[in-house]
This record gives sequence, structure tokens and C-alpha cells, in this order.
Amino acid sequence: MIDRVLDRFLPTRTQPAPSMDSVADHRVLLDRGFAAAIDLVFCYVFVEAPVIYVLGEAFPTRFEAFLGTAAVLSFLALLPIYVTYSFAFEWRYGRTPGKVNRGLLVVMTDGRRCTLRASAIRNLLTYVDLVGVPPLVVGLVSALLADGRRIGDLVAGTVVTRA
Repeated sequence: MIDRVLDRFLPTRTQPAPSMDSVADHRVLLDRGFAAAIDLVFCYVFVEAPVIYVLGEAFPTRFEAFLGTAAVLSFLALLPIYVTYSFAFEWRYGRTPGKVNRGLLVVMTDGRRCTLRASAIRNLLTYVDLVGVPPLVVGLVSALLADGRRIGDLVAGTVVTRA
């Protein structure tokens, strides 16, 4: 039972072949949003929440002083965790657990595996995508105008395809 559940999320060392004809498919953009939501939940549940719990137990009086701003601090901490998580998974496996679940794969524009440099660039530029007012406008507009590619994808020379 647990193996079937894990198989829907865990990337394998061997990457599936990319379907390069799915690059311009705008349904991939929707699946990228779902994959990002899955990955954010993973980052929060498996990384940030345990750290918050340990800090709360270790420093209860100091931790209680920050309760008023806890949501803002939690969000500010979650973004670098998410960027690091995405960078590591995309460099090693070409996809995060959320992308595995949605059947997506990050590759170079010519279909090769995503390189260390390309993964670093595309994930660091996640911050640029989030600068829009309201947030995500820059990323959404660039994705709609550039065949589903974010600014990070354009600069890094990567695409997200169906696996």
C-alpha cells in the first residue's frame, strides 16, 4: 500500500524520456501550479514544521514572543526552503515530488538533463517571479507569453515537459 503511494511522489534516478511536444501545452502550466502546491506542502510538513516545533520546545518564552508575527516569519522562511528543495531535486532527478505526481520533468531546451547551473539559475529566479504586484503577476505573464516558461526557465535555458 505505502509503496504505491510513494511511487506517485518519489523521483527515480533514471529519468523518463521528455515529451518535447508538450512544451507549449498550457495544461502543463496548470500542472506546474499543482506541483508547486504539493512541493510547498512537503517543504512545510517535512522541513519547516518540525523545526518550528523543536524551536518552540527548546525556547518556549522567546518563541511565544514571536507568535504575533509567526505567519509572516513562517512564510519568509518557507520560500528559501522551497527554492533549495526545488534546486536539489531538479538537479539530481529532473523533477520534484510534486512534478513526479503531476507527470512533469525539467530538461534543457534540447531535451538533455537539467544541469547544476541551470537548476540553480531557474530556482534563484523564482524570487523574480514573485516580485509582481500582486505577487505572481510577473511569473504568470511571462509564462503565458513564453509558451509556459517562467523567467527562470528563459534565462536557464530549461523547459518543463510531460514525462
